[in-house]
Amino acid sequence: MTGQKRVFVFLAALLLAVFFTVYACSEEPAETGAGIVAKVTTKKGPLKMRARASARGRVISSVPNGTCLLVLEEDENWCLCRWDGKTGYCGTAYLTMLREADPGILKYRVLRKGDKGEDVLALKQRLQELGFIRSGSTLTGNYNDVLAERVTLFQRQAGMTEDGVASQELQAYAFSDRAPKCSQDLPAVRSPVKQEGNGLKREMCGCCMGEGCECCGYKGWILY
Repeated sequence: MTGQKRVFVFLAALLLAVFFTVYACSEEPAETGAGIVAKVTTKKGPLKMRARASARGRVISSVPNGTCLLVLEEDENWCLCRWDGKTGYCGTAYLTMLREADPGILKYRVLRKGDKGEDVLALKQRLQELGFIRSGSTLTGNYNDVLAERVTLFQRQAGMTEDGVASQELQAYAFSDRAPKCSQDLPAVRSPVKQEGNGLKREMCGCCMGEGCECCGYKGWILY
């Protein structure tokens, strides 16, 4: 092989090596790849995700409390985590490991009153299939009081914390084959019972029909 050919082969090999190195470095880790699902459990507020395992590390994201993420590397003080397309370090003390959880739950987002979107509509449709929303009801992509009420019913039947918030775990369960059919009487449609001052209406709670429950703060009615 001539000197020119050797140089050409060397340069070609070098270019290929550079190409594959750049390609490998640009690959984003899969959102649901190998790892452990963990839930953010701060006392209040979001959990900071940092660029390095240090309290002085640059904050690259804030993960809302109650949100699940993927732990790629676990350590006593810091965990390398993946959430919302970002990879960084979160304090281990603020993470509750869900070692048996399927990473597939990470495709859901936590839904609560005021949220909007196709995923809200999909949740309503699924709850309607399970009988927690009356057949024929008009469904929209708004997470309103009625949906919060029906999510609470689902939580009650499933033995979950009754807060009306559709966590990622709840949605994964609701969309699974193990989800229970509604075995409870659905709340009657709320109707105004009294006009209060300042233009407010007092309405009977549809969950307890005036008897008092967690939804209405055990008052039996709700002000709007």
